[in-house]
Amino acid sequence: MNPKYLSVEEAAKRTGKDEFLQNVKEAVIPRLIEKGLLHGKREKKRQFVADDDALARMMQLGVESFVNNQQGYSFLAVRAPIQQVAQKLKVRPGVAKYEENVKPLKMKEGAGVQPDEKVRQTFLVQMRDTPEWSVLIQTVHWFHSCDSVMGTALACALSKEFQTLAAAAWDDDFSGSSLIVCEKGNQKAAVSDEDEEDGWEGFHEFFYEQGIYLPEAFIGTGKGRATLYVADPAKVQRADHVVLKVPRPIESKGPHVLEKLGMMGEAMAEGLEDEEAFMGHMRAGVWSQAQAILTAGEF
Repeated sequence: MNPKYLSVEEAAKRTGKDEFLQNVKEAVIPRLIEKGLLHGKREKKRQFVADDDALARMMQLGVESFVNNQQGYSFLAVRAPIQQVAQKLKVRPGVAKYEENVKPLKMKEGAGVQPDEKVRQTFLVQMRDTPEWSVLIQTVHWFHSCDSVMGTALACALSKEFQTLAAAAWDDDFSGSSLIVCEKGNQKAAVSDEDEEDGWEGFHEFFYEQGIYLPEAFIGTGKGRATLYVADPAKVQRADHVVLKVPRPIESKGPHVLEKLGMMGEAMAEGLEDEEAFMGHMRAGVWSQAQAILTAGEF
């Protein structure tokens, strides 16, 4: 039976009315067709995609609902079941507390956050439709430089532990989103949505290609408690509360805007004046710091 074909624009509209979500789908679908992950054809210079099971599956993936309209965020994903990841995290030196099977709540207005420079209230989640991946949500709607380092360190360590793929992603609201991909303990790729070659399309394509999903979410903190809020709690198969200790060498010394200005000044002093060179320099610094806290046994 021959499948029905949709234009890429028609397929993208299935994601809802949000223009950003549609734009991501429109950009990613042709790239997935080119890689053979979706079936497509061209007619009169227009790209069409087969309306089949592969498309239906793809429409359930991606992290754009999580990153949309955020002033900053950080998370890491590892290709391993949550129970196995939990066992490894519980014994890591950077984990101060681990609580299994907490209940996520539905997103609500007015949930607040009280950042703590010494610890991070994070949540390890396994989504019902993508059980092969575990995702540690670190910060939502805020970010400090140490968050990219901690995420990268854990992605590196867990990819080595499980001999698999892991990735750390973050956005500091100044220079866009970044992604460091690790395989078996080594850095495999580093991506920025500011890169001239792949840009934001390449950043989002990674999560579709690997089959990763992360919904709209928020971590509310206050009065010694942390709560995970998600758009649809029923899509979360399991959530664990993980308290991470911020290693002393990477503790924030002040507001992130001042950290970023310091990094920009350092980059300019080294002659890195264009955005792509600066982003590469920043990611290299994150990787170096991540290796340092791992080698020192602090995380």
